[in-house]
Amino acid sequence: MSQFTLSFEGNLAAKPELDYTATGQALCRLRVAHNRRRKTEGQWVDTTPMWAQVTAWGELAERCAELSKGDTVVVNARDDLNVWPFIRQDGTAGGVLEVTAENVSLSLRFAGAQPVADDRPATNAWDPTTAEPTTAEAERELQDA
Repeated sequence: MSQFTLSFEGNLAAKPELDYTATGQALCRLRVAHNRRRKTEGQWVDTTPMWAQVTAWGELAERCAELSKGDTVVVNARDDLNVWPFIRQDGTAGGVLEVTAENVSLSLRFAGAQPVADDRPATNAWDPTTAEPTTAEAERELQDA
């Protein structure tokens, strides 16, 4: 069995668009620009960005809709890729990579993150309020009894 892996980092060029199919399945479209920078003669030079149209489905789509224009994201794509060629106004050729997201996450390379309360029920998650006490805690409880 072969494995396909495609991951890339880029900035959201627009606010994500959340939509629902006729059957109620959530989908979110993200327009991502991967800016390529090269060092030429000691100076950083921006080259033409690679554009990607990313589609996320289900719960991932609903979470992606909370992102904002300008956020730096890391996209892990599935193996269903398409490339759509186009001609820029200056006459040069370009293309848009169309991918389906396996996962989308915020990149912490250029910005920090703040934890956000999660109101979803914990399923199969470690719960510190019901965790077994450490050995030291158990010994103290025995001595106090």
